[in-house]
Amino acid sequence: MSTAPPLIWVLVTVGIFAVLLATASALHSSALAAGLGRRTALRISIVFGLICAAWAVTTGELAAKHVYLLDSDAVKPWLGVGFLVPFAVLLVLSRVPVVARALSHPAAQAQLIRLHRTRVMGVTFLIAMAMGELPPALALPAAFGDIAVGLAASRVARGLGRGTGVRHALWFNIFGLIDFVYAFAVTFLAGPGPTQLLHLTPSTQQMSVLPLVLIPTVGVPALFASHLISLAKLRATSPAEAVPALA
Repeated sequence: MSTAPPLIWVLVTVGIFAVLLATASALHSSALAAGLGRRTALRISIVFGLICAAWAVTTGELAAKHVYLLDSDAVKPWLGVGFLVPFAVLLVLSRVPVVARALSHPAAQAQLIRLHRTRVMGVTFLIAMAMGELPPALALPAAFGDIAVGLAASRVARGLGRGTGVRHALWFNIFGLIDFVYAFAVTFLAGPGPTQLLHLTPSTQQMSVLPLVLIPTVGVPALFASHLISLAKLRATSPAEAVPALA
């Protein structure tokens, strides 16, 4: 039941592709920095890309059948499941020895931060709001939160490269996670159904149909996982340690 204008389709598609490409590039660069070789680095990024492509097709088909649709008939947790499945798969992938070795290299931390530059595509929420697709209570904080993270990513990554930005990187990740949690909370609480506690105009139902549903089920899981992986690594890093960044 998607009624989204073509512009929203284009923006969402470009944004999702940018996130996945940036994540694959970060994995590739981290593997090279860890001395795993070009062939292994390429294999890691290709496997990541294939997994994400397969999931994008799957979740798109599920969305086309209205599996994620928030409506007034019953409580439907499937949008949450649509986020958790790829998120869990990516966390498992990060524990594969060769991937874990790449992500454990100090240079990987700057890469995990830098990939969030793609979140400047949060402008999509503002455009969707202007077109009457999303309520301001969701679109404004989600958009400006994403844009702020996207604009800060390069500076925070450079700080890690100088060995003086661990504290900033920790707060960067925390803010990025809070931004996502807020967006998810408002989406569910303002969506049609028995759990609707926020009555906004329009509702957040469009976040559960194509194309906007691809954001929480494809793009956000990769970014959310990168935040958590980065936090786990940074907590073990002394602020005085240099964290080399890749060019």
